[in-house]
Amino acid sequence: MKKAVTIKDIAEQLNLSRNTVAKALNGQYVPEKTRETVLRKAQEMKYKSLNVNHIESGGKRYRILLVSGKPLNNMNYFVPLIKSIENNCFEKDYELFQYTYNGSKTPFKEVSDYIGDLKADGIVAIECFDKEFIYKLLNLGKPVCFNDFTTGDVKSDNNYDIISANDEQSVNSIVKLLHKKYNITRFSFVGDRKHCKSFHDRYNGMLTGIMAIGGTHTRSEDILCGDQTFNYGNPDAIKTEILKMRYRPECFICCNDFVARGVCNALKSLNIFVPQNALIVGFDNVSEAIATVPSITTFSVDKEFLGNETIRTIVDRIEHPQSPSRSVTVFTKLIPRDSTNRII
Repeated sequence: MKKAVTIKDIAEQLNLSRNTVAKALNGQYVPEKTRETVLRKAQEMKYKSLNVNHIESGGKRYRILLVSGKPLNNMNYFVPLIKSIENNCFEKDYELFQYTYNGSKTPFKEVSDYIGDLKADGIVAIECFDKEFIYKLLNLGKPVCFNDFTTGDVKSDNNYDIISANDEQSVNSIVKLLHKKYNITRFSFVGDRKHCKSFHDRYNGMLTGIMAIGGTHTRSEDILCGDQTFNYGNPDAIKTEILKMRYRPECFICCNDFVARGVCNALKSLNIFVPQNALIVGFDNVSEAIATVPSITTFSVDKEFLGNETIRTIVDRIEHPQSPSRSVTVFTKLIPRDSTNRII
């Protein structure tokens, strides 16, 4: 039986100390040229304890900070996303840290000091939509990748990346599909379109879809209340807004599945039956869409892929900090369910 290769064997081959070889293999500091030499020799000698991902990353063990702008309440969406980020970091031997920023109570200097003390190589930002916070975060000069973004442009001397779904195209396509299938022309958007880029793009997708089918639309046909003052989880609140409408929409396009469930319950209380009298479309494909009766048609985002793409993007930004800012689009999949399955 062939004897397993040891750190001592590698050290003797390279005329280095065992301590230096061990540090290189375990991601501790040694001169970069020495690290590359050790990793190359270890691979050549088929050292069994060698972490292949560590070789592929050039032996660099990045420290990545996951910052959220508020507690992540939509756990059905965020749990699989963050789990994917964690698994990806674990597989590649990156260190992952998490920090929740409370803008009303936490001075930004506390965030800045934490990032400095941590010596983070890059930052992944989730649910960070406040422009002032974004400007301050970018001014730290660290590589940043945003999962979704604020509405409008943010001009900064430092480049950054945004990862989001193809929200506008997705909603545009469902509007045209439902028009073709049922000759529907009157649509209503429900949700705070100014909350974030994804909601804003979904709203624009509905408008461009209506234009494409030759329909007309006025903002009074939407429920666009700011989510800081309006409870989209309260069916009675949504019911009140529906009663204010001059015309009853034939289809409600909701910013996400949570809001779609609220709309469905509000319509029930008004004896407006789904899908016979009105259709409902959500977004994200979380448990609320399946559990609601009738089940809600939605768009699914591959959250595992989204997490993997987030880490790939932030590492690329760390390694190429001067690259132009990019917007990375992850495509969605339409999940048809009962809320748009009208019998004709």
